Amino acid sequence: MTSYIHENHAVFQVPAPPTRKEKPRAKLTLEGHEEWVRGVAVIPGTHFLVTASNDKTLRLWDLVKGQQVGKPLLGHDSAVWTVAASPDGRWIVSGAMDGSILVWEVATKQSASVSFKGHKMCVSSVVFAPDNKKFASASDDKTVCVWLRETGKIALGPLQVDSNAWSVSYSFDGSRLAAGTGEHIMIWNAFNGKELLKIEQQAVVVAFTPDGLRLISGCIHDIRISDVATGDIIKQFQAHTELFQSLAIAPDGTKVASTSLDSTTRFFDLTTFEPIGEPLEHPDAVYCVTFSEDSQLVATGCDDTLLRVWTVPQSDSDKEFKQSQKVPSSPTRILVHTDC
Repeated sequence: MTSYIHENHAVFQVPAPPTRKEKPRAKLTLEGHEEWVRGVAVIPGTHFLVTASNDKTLRLWDLVKGQQVGKPLLGHDSAVWTVAASPDGRWIVSGAMDGSILVWEVATKQSASVSFKGHKMCVSSVVFAPDNKKFASASDDKTVCVWLRETGKIALGPLQVDSNAWSVSYSFDGSRLAAGTGEHIMIWNAFNGKELLKIEQQAVVVAFTPDGLRLISGCIHDIRISDVATGDIIKQFQAHTELFQSLAIAPDGTKVASTSLDSTTRFFDLTTFEPIGEPLEHPDAVYCVTFSEDSQLVATGCDDTLLRVWTVPQSDSDKEFKQSQKVPSSPTRILVHTDC
């Protein structure tokens, strides 16, 4: 503690209180599904989430009220493994273990009367194109397809891959389509299906960074950051102690969240690649994660049937930026009079 003597006063600077690391707690815990929560997505422009589950249903959730919206969305005859929302917030697409795909209108909560026939095995991943008119799907039948939402016709593909296709992702400008498979990462021209790159590595999940320059992938225990143009690995590091399940990139491009069978969700800075904050601990395997549009919250789906919403921890760069925006202020002081 430092003291300063000035004329007849001694001024003592109050030391900062010690900080304690507390385990993060969920802001919301939402109950409704009867089996595993396999997929989760934010519906853009709303305060709603949509989840997919092994109980064959999708459910909508209101983050403001902290409750389910209406009744479950019924239509699939087998476990629903994946779900995505269109960028305009009007549509949902879901894929199931039996290879079926359904498109839903958010406003009516009804499935569209369009058939999407093509996949013969589990649909592991779906994602909308930025134009809202198309979406892509990845399947265990070793194909990736791009579909026209309004007609159900295949616009591109089936694109053949060497093993099970586990995940699919569009670049933010819609020009590239990537897939993670049991043997490779594939990148195609999203308009004509021309192969642009084949990276010799497995990937359970792939996602483009918002600037389109890097591809983030996860497999086994590791996260890899690769150059989109060359496929070169920029950085690779261990993220989990058990098998990798999912990842999501914050819309502001500053961090990535990942989930695993090790019952945690973890965050990493995409500039320094350092861990951010404490892991979010769950009672069981965590299968899916998504960020809110403002990058301040994440939602996670767990083997225990629950959906949880958490505050995203701040990275050192986040804290430094916020500190730089504050008006400088003097430290708290106690003024003590002394007699000479």
